Amino acid sequence: MRIDGTDIYMIRGDTECIRVSCKNTHGIDVPFVEGDKIYLTVKKSPNVEAKIFQKLVNQFTDGYALINLQHEDTANAQVGSYYYDVQLNTASGKVKTIVPPSRFVIEEEVTYE
Repeated sequence: MRIDGTDIYMIRGDTECIRVSCKNTHGIDVPFVEGDKIYLTVKKSPNVEAKIFQKLVNQFTDGYALINLQHEDTANAQVGSYYYDVQLNTASGKVKTIVPPSRFVIEEEVTYE
């Protein structure tokens, strides 16, 4: 997997882990807390409802969200460019997009074992 800015490139069917953190407007880390929810949503286009896949994280390690992408999440996806964002729903009821809509590129693999 490669991350370029906010764009993600990964090989179809690979298992990956993305560590997500949050900073306030002053650039200071704001740890995720119990009751927060982090959503990573991947779609063909930001303008469609159908999701390629969505991951939810509601347990955190040292204030960070670890988004685990499993083989099954992309194994049957077509190679190509998709879009994703990361949304934070806070325990206090606020909703914030912490990673704006960005490219999520699924690249072809060679080994299918």
